This record gives sequence, C-alpha cells and structure tokens, in this order.
Amino acid sequence: MDRITEGLDKHAEWLNMVERGISDIEDDRTTLTSNQSNMGKTLAALQMKVEDLEARSRRNNLHIVGIAESTSIDNIEIYIKLLLIQLLGHQTFSAIFVVERAHGSKAACPPQGRRIDQ
Repeated sequence: MDRITEGLDKHAEWLNMVERGISDIEDDRTTLTSNQSNMGKTLAALQMKVEDLEARSRRNNLHIVGIAESTSIDNIEIYIKLLLIQLLGHQTFSAIFVVERAHGSKAACPPQGRRIDQ
C-alpha cells in the first residue's frame, strides 16, 4: 500500500509540475498576444506617419516671408511667379516653372514694425 501511495504522490508532484509549466506557457502566450496587438497598432500608426512624411517630402514648398498682408493682388500665383523671376533672374527658371498654389499665412500678423522671424 505504501508503494501505491508513494507512486501516487510522485504522479501528483509530476502533475503539479506539468500544470505549473502549462500555466506559465499560457501566461506567456497571453503576454505575447497582447504585445503583438500593441505592436500591430504601433506599426499601423508608423506606416501612416511614413506615408505622410513621404507625401510631404515629394512637395517642393517655398515659404516667402516679407510680402505685406495689405498688398492687394488679384492672382497670387502669377504675382509670386513674376516676383521670383524678377528677384532670381529669368535664366534661373526653366520653361516648366509652375506655381501650383500660393496662399497667405494663417498665422497672426506680427506687431507693427516687427518681422515674423524676430
């Protein structure tokens, strides 16, 4: 009878060890699943950010400072194109030079007598 009890105790100990191992594996799987979900969200956010940065890098933006807000101009695109040609010279620009968009800043005007970059 003692051998049977001893054998059952060994099996119970072995079973407890196996159950602890399974529990540890389940905990690890839960953690990994959570981490994978978080990484998926981070990856999606980073992909959107990269896409935005790539789109922005394709643009050739110029910021021109110093044109008075009070300047009344009917067609700002033509005005900017002529201004650039006048300032930088006609030979600087090729025939395909195009001003696609031009608009005033949405920033508040600086106080009287001060420049934007001060």
